[in-house]
Amino acid sequence: MLHVMIDAYQGNETRLDDLKAVNSVLNEISHTLGMQACMPPFLVPYYYAREAEDDGISAFVILAGGHVTIHTFPRRGCMFVDVMYDGYFDTKKLMKILKDNFLCAEEKIVRTERRFSDPMLSKDTIWNGGEAAHDFGPHIIGRADNLEGLTFERIFDMLDELPQKINMLPISRPYVIKTCAESFPYISGVVLIAQSHIAFHYSVKEKTLFCDLFSCSFYKSEIFIEYLNRQFDETEFLTLIRGSKHDKQITDKYERRAMLGDWANYTKEK
Repeated sequence: MLHVMIDAYQGNETRLDDLKAVNSVLNEISHTLGMQACMPPFLVPYYYAREAEDDGISAFVILAGGHVTIHTFPRRGCMFVDVMYDGYFDTKKLMKILKDNFLCAEEKIVRTERRFSDPMLSKDTIWNGGEAAHDFGPHIIGRADNLEGLTFERIFDMLDELPQKINMLPISRPYVIKTCAESFPYISGVVLIAQSHIAFHYSVKEKTLFCDLFSCSFYKSEIFIEYLNRQFDETEFLTLIRGSKHDKQITDKYERRAMLGDWANYTKEK
């Protein structure tokens, strides 16, 4: 099960703030990469953040054994994309779709295998406390094994209560479905939290739950891990850094503001 996490920068602000563009890209990713989508795109415009730079669009598609999520930050010129799928897909084609549509100039890509511990992950992708001035937030990926009969209702209830428990703001109700792969069925669920998400994928055949919590801000990640450890006996987690080039965006935003208001300097009487 391949999981690709992309932090993309210097994108086009107008495209990153275009609901139709994001909707089209979600469809294009699943179709072009040969993935089995189990729902139409689900999009939430989020325009009431405490800081204007945190406004944007959150969107997802549930796949047969995975998901595509997109979180855009138009005023920052950046976006965070996750593609997790129980099958092969071409990362180069994925990046071409994103660059062609959002005109991103820089990116950081992390690939990992979700069924097993991945020794190929470089040390600079592992969370070691993070710094608010340089990083965007943590992304916890987890796996719980030997789970008998995990139900729709239980997955919904966990996704419904988790945002409050980790002190995050939900911006949607949980969306839980059974994927359409009859030979290898999954029960999958996603809940959007303010410009980030929590996703669960339960493999009915393997009796394994794959968990994701991506946050756009710092939080006590141990609360999420402790919560799942109380729910299940055999769990394994890894916390990754997202947005390690975000310090450049923080610097650039003041330059962007100055550029947008530059016209006013020429309207004043000398």
